[in-house]
Amino acid sequence: MTLKRSLRHGKAFEQEFARFQKNFGPVVKEQRLKAKLSRRELAKRAKFRVSTLIHIEQGRGNPTLTRMENLATAFRTRLGRLFKLAQDRERQ
Repeated sequence: MTLKRSLRHGKAFEQEFARFQKNFGPVVKEQRLKAKLSRRELAKRAKFRVSTLIHIEQGRGNPTLTRMENLATAFRTRLGRLFKLAQDRERQ
């Protein structure tokens, strides 16, 4: 087992990822509303289904890096900015 693999499957990683996921979804929703986009329009721009977007916004989805990048592109921003907003949200 490599170190990288063990980090991904460790309890600390799972907890950290769950916190990130919990904050990433609401950030997506806030940015969507701020941009005055419907779920349908954002999903279309991000190239996935509305149901996938709903799961992400509710913090129940497990978005891949590609989907997160597609969301950033749909918002016309950098993925790092969405990550920063999610991180800032955790600190509130």
